Amino acid sequence: MRALLQTYTALVTLLLLCAPAVAQVPATDKPLTPVSMRFGYIATGNDLMWVYGREKGFFKDEGIDLEFREGKGSSAAAQTVASGADDFGVDIDGGAFLGLVAKGLAATAVMAPVAKSPIVLLSPLDKPLKTPADLVGKQVAIAGGSGAAALLPVFLKKNGLDEGKVTLVNMQSSPLLSTLLTGRVDAVATNMVVQATLEAKGLKTYPIRYADFGLAMPGQYLMTSNAYLKDHKDIVTKIVRAMQKSMQATVDNPDAAADAFNRAYPTYDKATALAEAKIIMALFRSPSTEGKPLGTVSLEDAKAGAASLAEAGQIPADANISSAITNEFVK
Repeated sequence: MRALLQTYTALVTLLLLCAPAVAQVPATDKPLTPVSMRFGYIATGNDLMWVYGREKGFFKDEGIDLEFREGKGSSAAAQTVASGADDFGVDIDGGAFLGLVAKGLAATAVMAPVAKSPIVLLSPLDKPLKTPADLVGKQVAIAGGSGAAALLPVFLKKNGLDEGKVTLVNMQSSPLLSTLLTGRVDAVATNMVVQATLEAKGLKTYPIRYADFGLAMPGQYLMTSNAYLKDHKDIVTKIVRAMQKSMQATVDNPDAAADAFNRAYPTYDKATALAEAKIIMALFRSPSTEGKPLGTVSLEDAKAGAASLAEAGQIPADANISSAITNEFVK
């Protein structure tokens, strides 16, 4: 009987000892939060780092299931985000964003992945347009809704040119580059990353950077609606953190990033995407953000951009743009 009792006691003790171990078994992973991100245009090397970051698991590590959606221009993308149709917009031209904010866009820039403005006028290298004055009497293709198109009248006015003396050919973004390739226009107003696309197709170009001729502007923003920002500050924090990791990972290993982009968008030429990404990486910081974390939003750059827009009569001189940008989430 004593032996039986000892056996029973030992068994109970064993079960009690095992109980904490059973209680410590980890719970199943929490479901990811779906988040949508609208590109300014179709996916290009401009977005290579986000695609790489998603593949690396930076967003998933933050509990985010990130969906990419291609766009049709900065202005259009910014407005779909502000309306709540998309959660975030990226590649949003800073100048176009400030112009929309001055007109009542209920949105906030929470990060500046591209600090320097990439907006340019490109012309064939064998028939270059080198100064704003060279545009007189020429045909310039613009894509409606793009930052380059929205700012071109400002650029012309800033340089004392009559917009009526430049023929603006408005079109969708898809055929924009082909018009320059085929010689149907003298220049295109666009993002400088497309220099890589044009060169891959055999056309070397000469760039007139808006910023080099008096049009100071911030680069490109990550933005969200004020309503989303109010209700989901935790998600904004996580998105910005994952994007900073994505930028640094791309700087550290651009070839691997290009491979990841190619897996996600196999019909897009990998070499071109890599060349575009390298152009963008050179614009990650502006003079006012040197030495600061990647993605820093510069109030100085934004104010300079707003001043240029006001000088050209595009926004009121007293437009309050400071409340539409924040560095709260960039660490």
